Amino acid sequence: MKDNLALTKKYSELLEFYGRLLTESQRQIMSDYYLFDLSLSEISENCNISRSGALDTINKASQKLEVFEEKLNLVKSFHESKTKSRGQARAAIEELEGKIKHGI
Repeated sequence: MKDNLALTKKYSELLEFYGRLLTESQRQIMSDYYLFDLSLSEISENCNISRSGALDTINKASQKLEVFEEKLNLVKSFHESKTKSRGQARAAIEELEGKIKHGI
């Protein structure tokens, strides 16, 4: 479950945008797992729950985060906005370079 870097990136972003909508326990366990790279054993020890309890919390919180993104699309909108801004910045730089080459 943890070996997938893309999955870790995905849930790290979802946590950043929607983490406050989870319970404190869910947020802590998800942060420990995805942000701090703790094992299920370490999480279960820190939270005084079983390994299966930690995994169950991760699975349920992951589903919640995905539902939040499906409904609100904040992460998707953020990436689209970032891409658009980069394109605009690139165009402005190219325009400025052209003006400089031609003596403004």
